[in-house]
Amino acid sequence: MSRAPTPSPRSRQGGFTLVELMIALVIGLLLLAGVLQILLSNRTSFDAQRATAHLQENARLAEFVLDHAIAHAGYRTALDAAETTVFPGTSNASPNYPDGAYVTGTANADGPNDALRLRFQARGDVRDCLGGSVGTVQSNEITDFQFFVNDNDTLECTKYSSTGATTQPIVENVDRFKVRYGLDTDNTAGVDRYVSTLTGNEAREVRSVRFQLLLHSADNDPAVPQAVDQKYSFSDGSTFETTDRRARVLIDRTVAIRNPSP
Repeated sequence: MSRAPTPSPRSRQGGFTLVELMIALVIGLLLLAGVLQILLSNRTSFDAQRATAHLQENARLAEFVLDHAIAHAGYRTALDAAETTVFPGTSNASPNYPDGAYVTGTANADGPNDALRLRFQARGDVRDCLGGSVGTVQSNEITDFQFFVNDNDTLECTKYSSTGATTQPIVENVDRFKVRYGLDTDNTAGVDRYVSTLTGNEAREVRSVRFQLLLHSADNDPAVPQAVDQKYSFSDGSTFETTDRRARVLIDRTVAIRNPSP
């Protein structure tokens, strides 16, 4: 009886054993898990940077609008009339200007938030808080507007005119809006004291305005895994305290008024 020929080495079929396949599968899963971890980390970092960028963008916008408005208070012409004379029907607007004043405000107008009211006159070369030109080359126009925080934590600006009032939101997610007024009470150059509330005479002595605006991000900060205690102090002695995961930025600006009182 003859024996079957022994297969040559070249004719043998090669392959991986089950153990080898399992080892390769485990190594692949480990590499995949590492890649996914890197992707998730990059996504968290991207979301945190995007939230911070949006918050900083809102802060720059609010700072620009407030700086521009405050710096032009009293511009061009002596405002020697109360606002009820300039704009009939605004007598219910709060606060009112004393004659000759162009800056006024109300402390704690809406809870802990203050209100700031300004007016100036121009010939088309200055814009109001709504972005529109004030006056034209041919004629002066007085603009009168107020910054305040509404019930939805949005900083808004209301412009008063002879035809009524128009309100425009500036930035959302406001925690605090605080205002103090620098006064020149001794008729020498410079501010000698700051106050939070203006009387009739003090409104005519305002030479600078310090505003503090605390903003928070719309969503939780992905870079903050758990709620943290946050505390902010303001120039009037008040504080804001909270515990959450929101990012925040505090704007603290003092703007000189370049137009002296009449």
